[in-house]
Amino acid sequence: MPNLHVLKSNKRTRVFLIFLGAVAASITCVNPASADETVSVNETTLYRDFQVYSAGGSYVIRAFGADPVIHLYRGTSRVGYDFYQAPVSGDFLAVDDDSGWNVEGNSGSFLDSYLSGTFSYGLDNYVIRVSSFSYWAGAGPATQSYTLSYSGLSSGTVDTRVTTRQSHNLSFSKSLFGSDKLSDWDGELRKTVDSINKQWGSLIK
Repeated sequence: MPNLHVLKSNKRTRVFLIFLGAVAASITCVNPASADETVSVNETTLYRDFQVYSAGGSYVIRAFGADPVIHLYRGTSRVGYDFYQAPVSGDFLAVDDDSGWNVEGNSGSFLDSYLSGTFSYGLDNYVIRVSSFSYWAGAGPATQSYTLSYSGLSSGTVDTRVTTRQSHNLSFSKSLFGSDKLSDWDGELRKTVDSINKQWGSLIK
């Protein structure tokens, strides 16, 4: 049993334990930048959506099996379904059917789907949707199983909002938290604030 009195009275020990816990949490919660998923579709599950995110850079998305179709959207969700005549525009970034056949080194079927490109949005959320060619073409649902593979993307979602103010009642140092992140490109404002806070922090509320 740890000595709780020591933990409460020793500030350095508490700070170290908090830091250690944060590191452990970050290690266990990190999502890989590539993944393989098994996807099943049928009459009740017409398509499957996978939420992913990227900090920018190149990506590759592939689907293997009996003629899958992949859609790529920007955001955390997509309402409705885009059939083969739907135009690619706005948050509807791309769709593919059968492009896997001409990928160099492809050992799968010519019916595999393939998307690749480069994200220019910075940190953002995306949705990969997998469905059957039959449903996409308007011929009705099909019962199929596919393998979805992607790289350059991580599973899950991230908060992409920029917060410029944390509260209406902040301390002096915290009141500049948002603004110096946006405008203090060389760090000089932060240094000035830290210097003032060090000398007069106890008097400034």
